[in-house]
Amino acid sequence: MRKENKQQKIPKSFFVALIITVLFWMLTKLSQEYQTVIAFPVTYVNIPQDKILQSPPIQNIQVQVKASGFKLFSKSVFKDKIKLDLKKLKRNSSKNYYLLIENLKIDIQHQVSADLMVNAIEQDTVFLDLKQLTSKKVALKGVYDFAFKLGYHLTKGLVIKPDSILVSGPKNQIDTLQHLYLEKFEMKEVSKSIEKRVKISELSEVLKFDTKEVLVYGEVDRFTEGNLTLPFEIINLPDSVTVKTFPKKIQLFYQVGLSNFNNINEGSFKVVCDYKNSLNNNLNYLIPKVILQPEYVTSVKINPSMIEYLIQK
Repeated sequence: MRKENKQQKIPKSFFVALIITVLFWMLTKLSQEYQTVIAFPVTYVNIPQDKILQSPPIQNIQVQVKASGFKLFSKSVFKDKIKLDLKKLKRNSSKNYYLLIENLKIDIQHQVSADLMVNAIEQDTVFLDLKQLTSKKVALKGVYDFAFKLGYHLTKGLVIKPDSILVSGPKNQIDTLQHLYLEKFEMKEVSKSIEKRVKISELSEVLKFDTKEVLVYGEVDRFTEGNLTLPFEIINLPDSVTVKTFPKKIQLFYQVGLSNFNNINEGSFKVVCDYKNSLNNNLNYLIPKVILQPEYVTSVKINPSMIEYLIQK
């Protein structure tokens, strides 16, 4: 009689029971509290405006924490960067800069998580290699590309607030720095006042700015044309000379926003002719020029552009 080897099959229920047992064991273990050390990455904030890090400081600190296994596992995988505030920077007699980590323990506890108890921090001191910088105020310049709706325009020039910022850096670079440009600011079909925060385009790792963006503001209005008939004044005319002009008055054409149209009158402008300029250039006529006008008025034109005159004896 031939014997057959029969393999004994393990029931599926055994594997199910095994998985449940393992999961239950893991849940039990992970729900218990443990103490361990986690290396947290750090970043340094509020570096003094007049200083720069000469060489990279430590990038991680070892924090001894206590929490459930679940929380420790989660925090070990998903680590948030801890910010070390250099407002609490100290300096010793050797003029070396350092941070006492123990003084930052409460701040670190808040950043780590309320679910983890910070027991200790292995590093008691972080030393920083800081270099002194030169600082000065630098003017800002805008780069604009605006397309206005027909009949609309700026009532006056764009305003940058602030118009200059404090810049710090190596002395040789700061001494030659005259101005900084903003990022290009573009708008199409403009018919309303402009107000936008614009970043500085020349950010660098070497130079430090007390702000990285500023407010660009400009009033926009619908413009209309107006005109006035005005007298003019002859300046630099010797007391011994009397002249008669043709004509005696000029016509002045201008553009102004509708909101300011009713504010315009004869006293808004002053037109002069410089007799000395005509004499020095051998001109037999005077040239009228506007020397006073409201800042919200644009495209000023004078008719006629030349004033004939006769010297009376």
